[in-house]
Amino acid sequence: MKLLEVKNVSIAYEGDKNYAVEDVSFNIEDGEYVCLIGSNGSGKSTLMKGIVGLVPVTKGQINKEIAPEACAYMGQVNMIDKDFPATVWEIVLSGTQKRGRRLPFYSKKDKATAKEAMDTFEINELADRRIGNLSGGQQQRVLLARAFCRNPKLLILDEPCAGLDPVITEEFYRLLSQLNKTRHMTILMASHDMEQVASYASRVIVMNQTKEFDGSIAQWKERNQSCRNF
Repeated sequence: MKLLEVKNVSIAYEGDKNYAVEDVSFNIEDGEYVCLIGSNGSGKSTLMKGIVGLVPVTKGQINKEIAPEACAYMGQVNMIDKDFPATVWEIVLSGTQKRGRRLPFYSKKDKATAKEAMDTFEINELADRRIGNLSGGQQQRVLLARAFCRNPKLLILDEPCAGLDPVITEEFYRLLSQLNKTRHMTILMASHDMEQVASYASRVIVMNQTKEFDGSIAQWKERNQSCRNF
C-alpha cells in the first residue's frame, strides 16, 4: 500500500533562481524504513520540509494517501529553544492533539496514551523537567515520544541525530528499527551518514539536488564497487 507519493517535485526558495530540489520522484510504501541520504546542501532537508508542508513546492506534487493525523514529523533536536518553558510531560501530552480539536483539556485516554509513550521511551523520570534543560539525547527521546502519541502510520524525521554522539545515535536508530518492526510504523528519515543507517534501513534514496539513487543498501554498495572497478 502506497502511503506517500513524491511526483516530479522541485523546490526553490523565494528570490533564488536555482532549485534546492529538482525533479524528484519516489513512493513510500506501507511498512518501509527509508533513509534520504545526502551531504549538507544536497536538498534532503528542503525536500522533507516540502513533504510536511513547511516550505512550498515550486513544481510537482506531493500526495499523501493517509489522513493528516496519521503522519508525524520530528525535526532536528538542535532547533529547540533552551528557554522553552514546557515540561517533558506537557510536550509528550501535546502529541495527542488532533487537527480541528478545540477542547481546552486532555482526556483520560490522552493521558494514558502519553503515559504509554513515556514508558516506551523510558523518560518517566524526566516528566517535570523543562525540555530546554535536557541533553540532546534526552530531547530526542521526548520528541519521539510526542510523535509516538499520534500512533502514526508514517513517521518523518529530518536529521534527528544531528550533533549527537555516536552511542546515542546508535541507540536512537535501534529505537526506530524497533518501531518499524514491532509497530509496523513506516519511517522516512533524512541523514547525512550512510554507514550509520546501513544496518537498519530497508531502502536508501541518495540526494544531490536531484535523486541520484533509489534502492537497497546492498544495491548501493554494489553500484559503488562497480564504479571503483571500472
